[in-house]
Formats: sequence, C-alpha cells, structure tokens
Amino acid sequence: MPLADLVRHLNARNAARDALRAPAPFVATEHGDVQLHFADLCLESIFLPIVETRSGSAHGHAASLRVSGLVSQRPVAPDAVFVLPGSDEEFIQLDRQVRTLHALNFLKQRLRGNLLLDVHPRHIFGVASDHGLAFEEILRPCGLLPKQITLELDISPVDEADPAQRAHLIRALADYRARGYGIAVRGIAQNRAHLALLRDLAPQIIRLDRPLLASGHPLGALIAPLRTLEARLLIDASGLAEHAGTDYWGDVDLVQAPPLPERAAALRGGLDAGAASNAAPSHAVRLNAA
Repeated sequence: MPLADLVRHLNARNAARDALRAPAPFVATEHGDVQLHFADLCLESIFLPIVETRSGSAHGHAASLRVSGLVSQRPVAPDAVFVLPGSDEEFIQLDRQVRTLHALNFLKQRLRGNLLLDVHPRHIFGVASDHGLAFEEILRPCGLLPKQITLELDISPVDEADPAQRAHLIRALADYRARGYGIAVRGIAQNRAHLALLRDLAPQIIRLDRPLLASGHPLGALIAPLRTLEARLLIDASGLAEHAGTDYWGDVDLVQAPPLPERAAALRGGLDAGAASNAAPSHAVRLNAA
C-alpha cells in the first residue's frame, strides 16, 4: 500500500476508535516522511543504526522520538508528550501511535533489518491480555511482521516484590513473544532480584544503559552475571568513550551508533580495533538475530 494511502487508512482507523481527547493524525510530508501531530506538537522519528560488533554488519535500527512545537518549532523533551494523556486508555493509544509513527517511517529505510521500539511500562500494565495483537493489526497493512520488531521495555519502575505486577509483566512479554516480537530490556540493576526477573522475562537483548554504566562498577563485573542469560548485550555508542581502552568488545554483541556521520565513522574504527583484539570466541551467550 502506498505511504499516503497507509496514512489515510490509519487515520480513518484511529478516528473510528479514538480514545484521545485531542486529535492525533498522521501527516505525510512533502519530503516523504510521516509526522504525528498531537496537542499542538509535531512528533517525528529518528533512527539510530545498531551494528553487530563481531562483523560490523547492520543489525537494524533503534527508533527514538523528536518533538517540537507545531507553531513555534521549538524542541520539546520527548518524555513530556507522555505526561499529556489523562487516562490509561488514552496513554495506551498514544504510546501505540508513536510506535506506529516509527513503523511508517521505517518503511523508508534502505537497509531495514530489525526495528527496536520502546513500549512503555504503563502501556503493558494497562492492557489486560492479548499484548501485541492491536499493534500486529497495524503492522500488517504496512507490510511488516512482528518478527521484524523488537519491543524494548524499561524494567526499572517494576516492583519485583509485587507478585501480581511481576506475573502480569511475565505474561505480557510471553504474549509478545508468542506473536513473534523480539524482547529487549533496559534499566537493569546489579542485584539478584533483577537477575531472577531477567531469567523469567527471557529477553533476546539487554541494554547496558547509561545509569548502569555510570554506577562505577567495572564493565566486566557488570557483564559477568548477564553471561548466564541467553541474551545479547547492547551498548549505546555515546557511552563508549568512558570505557575506551578496556577489553569489552568480546562481551558486547550490539552497538547503537550515534546519528552524526563523523561519530559513526569513529565507531567504525572502534569496531575494527575491537574485532582485531578479540579474535578469540566470546564468552557472551549469543542468540539468532532478534
């Protein structure tokens, strides 16, 4: 289906089941991109390439949100968008529409691979069952399948001591996995409870995010417990500088590259150096591409 037709189809679909107090239409631009207009804000997609550290080949892209005022064009913090919904139902629809925005723009990528998308914890806990079904119905007319999508969840807000919350989260991720979606998590802590939760969630990808890297623990000590899990480890390239010269290339499977070409070129040099210095097999457990 042509992109303009997709935009019209999805806008009509949303209008028929709209839970948002303010209209949130998708808008196809003259440049071939798609925007989401919501509450006088313009939401756009940014894609950051994810690279395989062993081969330097493309794994896919991580999608993030760029937000600005529709009239002022001034930048707005992306997190501010998710403060606007007044109910769980409204929040769920907005969260899903943001992922739909990224899916539409992903169709333009020359080298697609796998698409990494955020799914908000409030969305997961606000949906009772059949997680991933509504999004799968959106992906189908776009020509995308759940197996091309990895859903990333921040588990830091999860109360591990709450049996009902823990059970709901495990069941929700099992729903996603059964439909073919890959699962990624971030916001992990260095404690046994989180490691036990990770075993139950069984993600394909674990992101070593900035708070974890800034904890002061040596990277090897952070990674060692994660080697017991069947997951690939992802690191953001913007966090590599503080670990320059350390031997971690054999432990990290995926690197999210920064957007600027010159920084991406610097990353490329780091990958080449890492590959040369880590010719021996890695101890990290590797799975098929998520």
